[in-house]
Amino acid sequence: MTRNVYLRSDVYFEPLFNKWYMWPHLLAPAPAAMQLSNHHLKLMKSFVANAKIHARSAKSKAMAGSSLVDVPVERVDEVKRLIDKSVTEHADLLEFARAIKVLDEILHAEADGMSLEPLYAKIPDTLRGLIELHYDLNNQPSFRLLEGLLYQSPFYKDQAQAVCLGVLKSAERPFVLSTPRLPDENHLHINVPLNHPFVDTLFRLRDEPQPLRYVKQMMKEYEIEGSLDIDSLFTTKAPEKPPAYRRDAVKIRYLGHAGLLIETDSSVLMVDPVIAYTNDDELNKTTFDTIPDSIDIVMVTHTHMDHLCLETLIQLKHKIKTVLVPKSNSGHLADPSIKLMLRALGFANVVEMEDMESHGLDDGYVLSLPFLGEHADVSIRSKTAWFIEIKGQKILAAADSSNLDEHLYKRLHAIVGDVDVLFIGMECTGGPLRWLYGPLLTRPISREQNESRRFNGSDYKAASYMAKTFNADRVYVYALGVERWFGYFMGISYNDDDIQLVESRKLVDECLARHVEAEQLNGLKILELPAKRERRKATMF
Repeated sequence: MTRNVYLRSDVYFEPLFNKWYMWPHLLAPAPAAMQLSNHHLKLMKSFVANAKIHARSAKSKAMAGSSLVDVPVERVDEVKRLIDKSVTEHADLLEFARAIKVLDEILHAEADGMSLEPLYAKIPDTLRGLIELHYDLNNQPSFRLLEGLLYQSPFYKDQAQAVCLGVLKSAERPFVLSTPRLPDENHLHINVPLNHPFVDTLFRLRDEPQPLRYVKQMMKEYEIEGSLDIDSLFTTKAPEKPPAYRRDAVKIRYLGHAGLLIETDSSVLMVDPVIAYTNDDELNKTTFDTIPDSIDIVMVTHTHMDHLCLETLIQLKHKIKTVLVPKSNSGHLADPSIKLMLRALGFANVVEMEDMESHGLDDGYVLSLPFLGEHADVSIRSKTAWFIEIKGQKILAAADSSNLDEHLYKRLHAIVGDVDVLFIGMECTGGPLRWLYGPLLTRPISREQNESRRFNGSDYKAASYMAKTFNADRVYVYALGVERWFGYFMGISYNDDDIQLVESRKLVDECLARHVEAEQLNGLKILELPAKRERRKATMF
């Protein structure tokens, strides 16, 4: 008799590009070329030359999130082969990265405020037809990549993508920015583009069973690497799904890190979802088993991998009707279009939102609010905070908003009014510029500049001002990276006296002293708020 099976809830998924964990800068073609050339190859060559140092140091808690390859020393030959493969199969991407640097040098040497037309003839051949040259209004030269065209060019390499399925506990997964993924007895690599129908079919198995024989036959149509037994990925036991939410109220579930699930009897919304697995001993978390069968809207606040989490979104794609994303500086190397990225992965309905643009719901609306900072002063347009009014409850998911100019929040409050619930990130001392954007830089910056420009969120003073300005009834600190099971992509290991935790506790204490409900979130939190009469809707632009 043929058994119907489900994908086991403790099996985790990693999307791969050229054996590296795929985050947004490895999906968009131009940043992917820069990451491969200026980050991956350098790290792997450093590991080959100093394998014992890397392997030993990567195990230290104090080195979490650092540029250390967490691969056993005895696998150094596999890393050498990956280096050779990267250089040969992706030579065009490496040439693309070199051409970007050459173009930048040409512009800064020869663009003197006069017409740029003669410089088109000097664009490196690799970039010809993919670039528009321009000045800003102060005659500073730059260029714009024709980003949509790049996805239709050989530089978008979906053939280098793969599905990695693993069984390790979350705490054992290596940091995603520093370590290539190698197939072994704990992992299978299925070499298939991530927009292939197979991928949706695979992740439907979390909820909808298929005959095991059919599943194995389907998987074996693709190149598979690794010795993990295929049968071990599946189970005949159906997940215990919660009933659909049917109350005339608003249920808010904190998913961990910056993720929120907002449910009413007519709407299911998610913000920055990052979903955990049942592959460790920790129970205070949301897993894929407990996600509703249909999701009306997913909202993404910005492009960083802990908010635009491709690992989670790909697994939920078959459930998602619409994704709302902030508009980018399309064509800017550091600010790739989220819309184009998700379209390339097969998401059918991706809507770009301008600042202060609204999107209607059956029982309310969502509004994209501008936020400042948290991007090391790089010109990043693709970031927004989400204001949600649903059944009369007003919710502000402010993510990593850095309150650099309090007048912004005065202006926003004048439009949206008081909020019932404020979620605010308080990683007030984030990583330096080169930590995330270093591979995209075409010219060196000083140590002082690097340390000065950080991915900072709000500190106590800034967050307190926001809470008071919006007169929030409830204030929750989130997006700190405190959940242990997300360490593999956060690269953070806190001590109790670290400034981020100290500042967030100060905010919580102050709110409680003012009789405002407040908490620093960690793991799972569920709120259920009564429906109110519909309030006057905010003025839209």
